[in-house]
Amino acid sequence: MARRRAAAVASPSPISTSSLFRLARGLLILLGVLAVVLAMLGGMLTYRVVTTHNDTETVTPATYLLSNYVSLNFKDKQGGEHEGWLLLGLKGAPVVILCHGYNANRSDMLSLGTVLRENHFNVYIFNFGGPKAKEGFSNLGARQADDLSAAIETLGKQPAVNPNRVGLFGTTLGAYAALAVAERTPLVKAIAVDSIYEKPSQFFDTQIDETLGGSSPVFHLLTEAEFRLFTWGSKPYPLGADLSHLEKVPKLFISGRDKPALAQITEVLYNLAPQPKKLLVLERSQSVLTSGAEKNEYEGQILNFFLQNLPLRAN
Repeated sequence: MARRRAAAVASPSPISTSSLFRLARGLLILLGVLAVVLAMLGGMLTYRVVTTHNDTETVTPATYLLSNYVSLNFKDKQGGEHEGWLLLGLKGAPVVILCHGYNANRSDMLSLGTVLRENHFNVYIFNFGGPKAKEGFSNLGARQADDLSAAIETLGKQPAVNPNRVGLFGTTLGAYAALAVAERTPLVKAIAVDSIYEKPSQFFDTQIDETLGGSSPVFHLLTEAEFRLFTWGSKPYPLGADLSHLEKVPKLFISGRDKPALAQITEVLYNLAPQPKKLLVLERSQSVLTSGAEKNEYEGQILNFFLQNLPLRAN
């Protein structure tokens, strides 16, 4: 009887080596497919960040009934052409160059430019991108700094402006370019920057987070590697290391609480910068101000900075 029961109990069949091999191969294929999909999604995100631009000019000088201005274009090192407006103020007065931010264009700077021009500054506003700029990808700062240098060179040939006294203002992408140029150009006598970053990779990370709606370590690893591939050969400017070059140049740093990551970097650069300097902390940064009392006060702060630190007539 016991012998019969023992015969009825089936012994467990061992898993064959071939079954384990098929399982491992399936898992590897699944992981490979997942890696390819993630890499493709990361590539799409990276491509979106480095190619985003805004060519739609919502306003022009005619919108503000300005007549005393000229269209002044210039060419960059690659032979690309950049469109610009020179708002004419007092003859021989310094020129303030306004550098638009990421996903923006010169029309976004026109309101501030009008305020500065009404107070007799010459004002130059130009596009970093455009149909004739020949820039397929943005490296988020270094190329734009080169464009700004070319703009300053072009303005130096204009008889209406004082070529030796330049003021710069920029936000995000334009702020990076402005600070990079100011650290290397003695012609810059005053500079104001809003929501700046020290390295293009920092700004790239903020754009990835905004697109995803939050931070993702996996996507950061993938997209940062792809960003380096997209910007291969470009050499970012060491903004923090070269701030000592701006000793005696008045500096205004503006940070907005609505952009905490950029606000933190802006305040780090402010702390590193030599005197004279000022930090202005606002609830919102310039890029989201479109109208109203808040915008008027913002533009008033910029105007007062240049009136105090970039006199219309040289001493």
